[in-house]
Amino acid sequence: MRVVVARIPHCVLLFAALGPLFLLFLGWFRLLVHTRILPDVAELESWKHCPRCGTAIEPLDGGSRVECPECGFWHYASSKPTASGVVLDDDGRILLARRAQEPDKGKWDLPGGFLDEGEDPRDGLRRELLEEASLDVEPLEFFDVVVDRYGDEDDAQWTLNLYWTCRVLGGTPTPADDVDELRWFGRDELPPTSELAFRNNAKVISRWWDEHA
Repeated sequence: MRVVVARIPHCVLLFAALGPLFLLFLGWFRLLVHTRILPDVAELESWKHCPRCGTAIEPLDGGSRVECPECGFWHYASSKPTASGVVLDDDGRILLARRAQEPDKGKWDLPGGFLDEGEDPRDGLRRELLEEASLDVEPLEFFDVVVDRYGDEDDAQWTLNLYWTCRVLGGTPTPADDVDELRWFGRDELPPTSELAFRNNAKVISRWWDEHA
């Protein structure tokens, strides 16, 4: 009696041997792609369920938006607006605030903060200076707008930072809220860039001094 054993094509044997390696490579490649994308869509990266009805959702269009298939809720990723002041004294010095909280705890920041929903940026600037520095200020001229991130983490929120020059109407600089210290700085007294919070502060301060040398 003859037993015939069918030959297995070499390509099948090769795929069986390399298949696990291919799947491992595919998983690594997908992880690499997502690692590059997530920092640009940080706002929606953690959204797993609809905030209205609780249905499972996934970011769409490369992570730029979400839409609930159950209730129709939708939301687009966006940079969160802030308002800050280039606050000057009678000698032309700039007021900086040392941050008491992360991100960039201990570094110097132009005073200001996030806007409340529906809040006029100039009103938000006045509110933040009163809360953080106990100062009543008057926004004068719109000076700059800079896109930045609220920290260095991969999921750090993108921010849209608006700046006005300001003069002090009343009050004595007193640190409060999330500020540890307030100090006036002349051009030759500014802290090094490594001691400034976020990247936008260095850009705005540098531009101010360049235009008012």
